Amino acid sequence: MPKTFKDWVMATRPWSFPASSMSVVTSAMFMGWVAASNGFHMDWLNAVLALVAMVFFQIGGNLASDWHDFVSGVDKPGEESVQILTSGLFSKKEVAWFSAAAFSVACAIGLVILLRTGWPTLVFGLLGLALAVFYYLLKYNALGDLTIFLEYAVLPMLGTSYITIGRIWWPVLLLAVVVGPVTVAILHANNARDIPSDRASGIKTFAMVMGLGASKWYYMACTLCPYAILVIGVIAGIFPWTALVAFIALPKALSINREVAALMGSELPFSGIDVKTANLQLTFSMLLALGFAVGMILL
Repeated sequence: MPKTFKDWVMATRPWSFPASSMSVVTSAMFMGWVAASNGFHMDWLNAVLALVAMVFFQIGGNLASDWHDFVSGVDKPGEESVQILTSGLFSKKEVAWFSAAAFSVACAIGLVILLRTGWPTLVFGLLGLALAVFYYLLKYNALGDLTIFLEYAVLPMLGTSYITIGRIWWPVLLLAVVVGPVTVAILHANNARDIPSDRASGIKTFAMVMGLGASKWYYMACTLCPYAILVIGVIAGIFPWTALVAFIALPKALSINREVAALMGSELPFSGIDVKTANLQLTFSMLLALGFAVGMILL
């Protein structure tokens, strides 16, 4: 079937890129503030390279997950899911090669970063690659949320701290607890929507284990608790007070949660909530990054 350039781009699920990119953007800006505060050297080139590599890692992971969901019968025609394979637009071979190409680009950039830094970069890269490649298997066994938190928050943020200032800055883990839950909420909204089809396919996601009702409460916690953790970080002196600018995104978070709250007590799924949550993540994280940047300027 003939495909346009737009078809290839849409197959990567570009709306989901905030899940990976924002972890690097926020942690890089945070490390910039840390470096400025402590007199460390900040390697901004490594931060940019890490950002590009993370996006390609996610593209590879998205496509690999779509391939496995199709082959395993999890995604079927007519369902509210990724349709690049079920629609017949792409073949299994095309998606497999596309995924491999994306992973190859990410690994090539990772090699450049490794040559500019040291062996811990290799450890972070290999762990991230393993989680991306085997994400489908972990998701099918109710470990998807934990995997996403590790892959798109903990590992990239610790890694970004190392490649930018030459040391692992452990306080960045608090930032992972601020940004990571919103990323997890993107996945969880998707899996909560797919509970009926996933159950019919014989897999077990974390949303299925929790049930639809509990998943709605869990979603609310993932998208609202980060604001409280951010305040704690500011009070503790881990973050600059300017990071509180991220609260500008709170009305957007409340709006989405009102939609979810309206579904309480019903069996209606999270239709469209995953895309809205990705947009929330972009807004929240960009504001947070801006707060760190302003904090650098005011030092």
